[in-house]
Amino acid sequence: MKLSIILKTLFASLSLIAAHAVFAQTFPSKPINMIVAFPAGGASDFVARVVSKEMQSNLGQPIIVENVVGVAGSLGVLKATNATPDGYTLIAGSPLELILTPLGMSAAKNKPEDVRMIAVAGRSDMMLAVRKDFPATTTEQFLAALKADPKGLSYGSTGIGSLYHLMGAKMIQTAGAKGLHVPFNGLAPVLQALGGGQIDFAFLPIAGPVPGYVEAGNVKAVSVASTTASPRFPKLPLITAVRGFEDFTFSIWAGIQTGAKVPDSAAAVLHKSVYEALANPDVKKQLEASGSYLLAPMSLAQLNAFYAKETAMYRAIAKSIHLEAQ
Repeated sequence: MKLSIILKTLFASLSLIAAHAVFAQTFPSKPINMIVAFPAGGASDFVARVVSKEMQSNLGQPIIVENVVGVAGSLGVLKATNATPDGYTLIAGSPLELILTPLGMSAAKNKPEDVRMIAVAGRSDMMLAVRKDFPATTTEQFLAALKADPKGLSYGSTGIGSLYHLMGAKMIQTAGAKGLHVPFNGLAPVLQALGGGQIDFAFLPIAGPVPGYVEAGNVKAVSVASTTASPRFPKLPLITAVRGFEDFTFSIWAGIQTGAKVPDSAAAVLHKSVYEALANPDVKKQLEASGSYLLAPMSLAQLNAFYAKETAMYRAIAKSIHLEAQ
């Protein structure tokens, strides 16, 4: 009897291994959906469209980029994580919607742990930008104007709890000033509002459409929240050079994710596909031209550790400014 049970267990295990092997050989066998949780025109959307085009070639299947907007990115994440966990639904996401939105919005029902990392496409520095007619060209001048305004300067973000919101709130807190937070549904509307003079300032990623807005004179770049000069805007001064802001360093990554329950066999195929796409010189050129710089490839295990570390870091930032979900 015991031998019979052992044989049945062994047969079941071998069948499962065989099934996974067959799946890996046939996956993908139909079109893949890649969700962007913000409107078209933003940094995540740019990454999605550049990377997915190359992935289509190496996977041999169409990849449909879909913008699912709402609740500061939460709706898009939920659509992806609630999908059948078979690897056919991807997210082109960032810590904004994956980690920070759940911290700042009670309406957001997604959690960071709902996704798994497939690849990190690149990382971008963050810049302080103001409306083009704002009377400041340096961080010091901006801080003086910030402190002098009794009502508080207005600043835009992609939603309550987003990195853009946290950076604005942190600067205002550190400066001992007031500010008016104006949340938008994505980066593109923030750029439009700043370019139209409807808000005074915003923190923006030096990636996607942002460099083009700056170079066209639609918005004015003031400084970079980094310890090193921006490769795209090397003449911009560092916020960390200002007294009291020595630790004001932020950056943002963009990557490809799936739901947390997607099997390793599908994740491995997708992982290989994304990094093959990122190794393409044309893809690399497009991403770097947008201001993003590529990180060295990571294994799935390394990506899991990276994502856990990022989640812990952003939770600590949110706690430091006493962020409460609203």
